[in-house]
Formats: sequence, structure tokens, C-alpha cells
Amino acid sequence: MVKHCETSETLIIQNHLTSPSSSTSISNKSFSFRLKHLISRNLSSNSPPIIQPKIHKTQMLLLNPTDPNYIKVKSSFKGRQLSSSKVLGIFELHMPTKLEQLHEAYKRKLSKQTGENIEKVTHGMFHGTTSNMDCSFIGQWNNYKENGKGGHIERTFCENYCGLCGIIQHGNKTKYTRTKSLFKRKRMWFANDPCTSLYYCNNGYNDDDIIKSMFIVDVIEKTPKGILIVNKDSATLPRFLILFEMSGSPFGKYADYNTFL
Repeated sequence: MVKHCETSETLIIQNHLTSPSSSTSISNKSFSFRLKHLISRNLSSNSPPIIQPKIHKTQMLLLNPTDPNYIKVKSSFKGRQLSSSKVLGIFELHMPTKLEQLHEAYKRKLSKQTGENIEKVTHGMFHGTTSNMDCSFIGQWNNYKENGKGGHIERTFCENYCGLCGIIQHGNKTKYTRTKSLFKRKRMWFANDPCTSLYYCNNGYNDDDIIKSMFIVDVIEKTPKGILIVNKDSATLPRFLILFEMSGSPFGKYADYNTFL
């Protein structure tokens, strides 16, 4: 849980058209294999690298329900415990350049050490987190249609004690993990099953009538497992954010994506 997130603004881009998506085909193979290919980048191109402008604040692309990445992420977000869930929105995340560079460097290092290619040490995993009951980011969903339709909007985030706002802005941080009582060294947990990560989405309250958040994160580890436990920040990089609620939620004002068009 993030304790000291500075109040800042993050660019959120409304996507009315189909956004650029990975061209990698998704076969009917194992879940971890499909999810890894969903968020992996095209590393086989021989064309010169394109120099991208530096990102200082996380960019969030709200995916259209017809976008291939939206469809793939939503199709992976399933399980018995999630049968009554309703996805409110899926964001594609582009983290600050500094975090991206540290992550890529760690990925290349582990790939070289293990002799495995980059795709084999990169695993798409779920990570549930908490948010404040009055989370600034979630609270502004109802204002989206009025203030952000058809363009760019800027959001402010919780100043502290909000895992959702902290991860969006700064990525996953071991110093804020809640497992310090179990290990001498703090560690972060990630699962390839969203139902496992759902346990950590209670926002500090044992109610299903709260907007919940779950990330899909690239986790660098030499061996794929159902649960990955890491202690290096650079081993992780958030790729997608799923906002959802369970059926029967009284928070009807937080309508789904279609009400924001």
C-alpha cells in the first residue's frame, strides 16, 4: 500500500478509435502464455528503433470495448469468484520513461544471466490493490462524462495511503508492500489467476459494493509460476488497470465505459 504518493496529475487519453494494439496472435494455449503475448512487445523487428519522447507522468489510455486489447484483457479476467463482476473500464498504461528503462535493463540482465530470451522471462501477472474509500481517482469517474468527453483530462490523486493512486503514478514499490510481517525482506506478490488477486482488492473493507482495482503487470522472473514473489521494483512494470465492481453494488453512479462516450 502506498503511503506517500504526492498529489500530481496524470494524463488520461480518451480513446474513441481503435488504439494501436499488439499484432501477436493469441492462440488457445495456456493462460500464462496467452497473457504474456498479450502484453509483450514486438522484439523481432529489424527496423531501426524509434526514439520516443520521454514520459514524465504516467499516460493512461482508456480502451474502447471494441479494442483488441480490451477484449483480450477482459477475457482473461474471469473465474468463479469473478462471475458476478462488472468491468467498468480498462486502461492501458504507459509508465514514466525512467521506470520503463530500469525495467528493460533488468529484463535484459536476467535474460543474459539465464540464457533465455526476453519473452520467456517476462510474465503477465495480476496484482490486486487497495484504494481509499474516498479515492480521488475513483471519485472522479462520475465527472468523466461532463469534463472529459472527447479529449484530454487531468486527474489529481490521493496524497497518501492509496495503493491504486500510488501504483498508477510510481509503479509497484516493495517498500509499501503489506507482507513485512511474513518476511525479513519485503516482497511483492503477483498471480496468474485474477481470482487469487481479488483477495487483495477489498480496499480495506469487507464489502463487495466498492469500486475495485486490479493491475496486469509485467513481472520478470526466470521461472513461470502461478504466484511470483519478487523484491525488486525494476522486476515489475504495470501494463493495464482494470476497474470493476461486484454485482449488487449501490454505486450505480460509477457507470461503465459506455456512459462516458
